[in-house]
This record gives sequence, C-alpha cells and structure tokens, in this order.
Amino acid sequence: MNNDKVLNKSLSIRISTNGLSFCTYSPGDKKAFEYKKIDVQPTISLAANLKDALMREPELKENYQRVNVMIVTPHTTCIPVEDFDPEDVETIYEFNFPDSDQTHISYNVLNRWGIAVIFGISKNIYQLLIDDFPQARFYASLSTIIEHIGNKDKSSRKNKLYAYVLEHELTLYAFSNGMMRCFNTFQITSVDDCVYYILNMMQQLKFSQVDDSLLIIGNTGKEKDLHSKARGFVKDVSMVDCKEEFRNSITGGDASIPYDLQTLLICGF
Repeated sequence: MNNDKVLNKSLSIRISTNGLSFCTYSPGDKKAFEYKKIDVQPTISLAANLKDALMREPELKENYQRVNVMIVTPHTTCIPVEDFDPEDVETIYEFNFPDSDQTHISYNVLNRWGIAVIFGISKNIYQLLIDDFPQARFYASLSTIIEHIGNKDKSSRKNKLYAYVLEHELTLYAFSNGMMRCFNTFQITSVDDCVYYILNMMQQLKFSQVDDSLLIIGNTGKEKDLHSKARGFVKDVSMVDCKEEFRNSITGGDASIPYDLQTLLICGF
C-alpha cells in the first residue's frame, strides 16, 4: 500500500454496551468517508463480537495512521486537573467502581475545562484492539461531548442542560456561562424516567424552567416523545439537529451516525 495514502487514513471505532460501529476517513479515495454499524450477536460477549468483526470486516484489516476508539460507558468519573495524577487513576476508579478486576482503566485530560475524565474498558476488548491497532487512542464519549458542546457554547451566557438519550441510558450535561457545571448518567426504561431526571437536575442546579434551555440529543426514536413531554414542564425545549450541527464536518450531518461519534471526528484530539 502507498505510504502517503496510509498517512492520510484514519479509523474511528465506537464501542457501547449494546453495539459496535466504526467509520473510516481517507481523503485520497473516491468515497472519502464511510460509516458502518455492526450487527452484534446478543448470545455472545461484546468482546467475541468485536473479535469476529476484526476478522470479518475488510476495513478493519487495513493500515491506518490514526486509530481512535470511543468508549460509551456510564463508568466514568471526573476530578479537577489540579488534583489529577496519572499514577492515581486506578485507585480513583476502583474507589468509585469496586468491581473492576477485568477492567482496563484509562483517562482523558480536558485542560480547557479543568477536568480529567477517568473511565473503564473491558480488558478483553482493550487487548483485542491494542493487538490489531497498537497506535490506538482511547476516549470516553463523555470527553468528546464536553469538548464539542463546550466549544459551541463557550460564549453563551445562558444556563443550558443537554439531555443525551441512548437506548437504556440518559446522560445530562449542564453548562452555565459557557462552562460545564456537572454531568450525570442514569439508567432509564421510559421517557418518563428521562423527564424525572431532567427536572430533578434542573431543581438541584437552580435552573429556571422558564428562562433556561433544555436541548435533547440522540437518534434512538425516543427524542420526539421526550421533547413533547418535557415541554409540559420546561418552556425552552429544542432538539439538536445533527444535519445542521455537523453539516460542515466529514459526516455531512448524517443523522444515523451517533452524536458522540460525530463529536469525536471534529474535536481534534
């Protein structure tokens, strides 16, 4: 393979508890950007599904200069940068998530926001990826979303609460005056759960249901229902339009691509 071509190629892999997907970007090719969602078999482990994909998918057998792996997990914790020491990450993570024997612990330092994000990934999955892509860099979806939203809203003077809806999880990101206030992830079974956690966080942060904004993110199919129900309690509610938000990125704003993966592709890590 032409070395110049390899130098321009990148691979981004997204791993969540119930799915795998990846995208490739090669500016020299006729079709520069490609995204693919992998159908996982629920009867075998996620690591086994990943191993199968690495053997079966031709794009995952090619050479890349850059390989970024996004981990979508509620097992994350943040600490202030001034208190962060890489030697302490395992101790901090294990304090928050004691049952972590089979977990590889990693971290992202977000200097602009003054926090370090510590997160876990299955050791089996981590080893499979490192064996095939020793140059891989790992990121929590939390990190890329904070970077993207923070950059987008850094000049805002309004309180904003972002609700990122996944299949079984809701993550809330609160921003005030362009700075992140807090985040939290909740297990959900219904849209009513989402409304409850949103209102609860707004109350705790003393956000106004009349003057402050709620923005809903996701592509699970629950977003329209959540938008409708939330409007009964919050005056300023809107849905984030991926096509508009990412129209100038390499994805072209393709709404089928998860929001967090799109943020990874434009954050410039």
